Amino acid sequence: MIQATDYAFTSDPPTGMLQNLTLRVAEPTDYAETDALFEREHYLGKVKRSGDGLLQIVEHQGRIVALLDWGPCALKLADRDEWIGWNGRQRADRRALVVNNRRFLVLSATRMPNLASRCLSMGLKSLPGQWAKSYGYKPLLAETFTDIEQFEGTCYKASNWIAVGQTKGFKRHRADYYEYHGRPKKLWLYPLHPQCRELLQSIHLPEDYARAVNEQSPERDLPLKKKQLESLREVLVRVPDPRKSNRSFPISSLLSLVAMGLLAGCTSLAEIQRYGQFLTHTQRVWIGWPTDKNGKSRKAPSYSALYNLLGKLDAHAYARALSGWMQGYLGELPRALALDGKYVRDQVLTLCLSDHETGAPVAVAVADEKPRTEDNKTDGEITVSKQLYRKTPLQNAIITCDALHDKQPIAQLIVEQGADYFQQTKDARRAPMKTAEKLDGTRTPFLPAPLTKAMADMK
Repeated sequence: MIQATDYAFTSDPPTGMLQNLTLRVAEPTDYAETDALFEREHYLGKVKRSGDGLLQIVEHQGRIVALLDWGPCALKLADRDEWIGWNGRQRADRRALVVNNRRFLVLSATRMPNLASRCLSMGLKSLPGQWAKSYGYKPLLAETFTDIEQFEGTCYKASNWIAVGQTKGFKRHRADYYEYHGRPKKLWLYPLHPQCRELLQSIHLPEDYARAVNEQSPERDLPLKKKQLESLREVLVRVPDPRKSNRSFPISSLLSLVAMGLLAGCTSLAEIQRYGQFLTHTQRVWIGWPTDKNGKSRKAPSYSALYNLLGKLDAHAYARALSGWMQGYLGELPRALALDGKYVRDQVLTLCLSDHETGAPVAVAVADEKPRTEDNKTDGEITVSKQLYRKTPLQNAIITCDALHDKQPIAQLIVEQGADYFQQTKDARRAPMKTAEKLDGTRTPFLPAPLTKAMADMK
């Protein structure tokens, strides 16, 4: 049995001890000893390890001084997620880039002023490289919690951790259930990279961090809250149901699933169907899936069930209902939007104004892939794009679109709606190209004159 005297100094702490500490990653043979120390001295006891993890041991002349145990971050933290600024899809894909300090213990027999903050600083400085050596990628952010009834968190504050809020007093009991324990904790964050927030929100991650992303794992978290989802179902239940038989799923629940997939960034019906497979029981109840006599929700609808419904559905009615709900409920649009075509079903082209960062649509309309008549009376993509611009609030937005939409009427319509635009153009469009070439000197249509002049002066 480990005794406190095994670690205690025989006299006062040695002079210069803080400058002579060493840190190493624990070996498998260390865990029996370190677990015993956690069990004896930490108020939470030893660590229940799961997922990727790493234990750092701080020593002085071979004597253990402190232990820092790191593991996976919490699944959801409102204050953390707001501080980062990521959406539900990014959180699910990039959760591995945030690590949690599950335990921090400075042994009672070796404590001295400034020792805790010194050990924390050493651990944080070494953590990204040690984690990369073990798992092939570097984390971007560290998180931890302190019990507000017992601790002030002074050592975290001294080590430049950021206090961002408190938890609500719940703990995760199982996959779909959280249990209230009534003891809120203070949440602390520590950026492991100076641009950690920008990177966690970015479209493309650098190689050192991209290896942590599992893009094949469907998003489990709904992009909407319960009340938002209930209001969406109330709108979609009014869309006419074209099915004559096999109505085991209400049309509102199937169309809600399609909408959830679009809002989560899915780009095909197959992705939407896989997305539904990973929804929890609670999420399925919110969407309105039927349950059996034991209250268990049904499995996700098959690809063919969704495909057949969308093939018979009045797609224009669905698009109008979905766009009306998004505009009325979600409020102001993101500043940067892209006009993009998404095939919800092979034969249905959905034209979307989508958020650049997430790919999630904020307004949708349905276009025929090609006009069916020579006089173009059907809704082709250009015609529908104009309708989409007219009915969508675009004030202070930036619209991007491909070369198909490089037309003066479209550009004029965007500007009249209070937005700016970037339009692609091709060599075949000689008039726009010649106009760009006539601009003064090295000035380009994409940069203001002072900046392009400065670039020219540097040549």
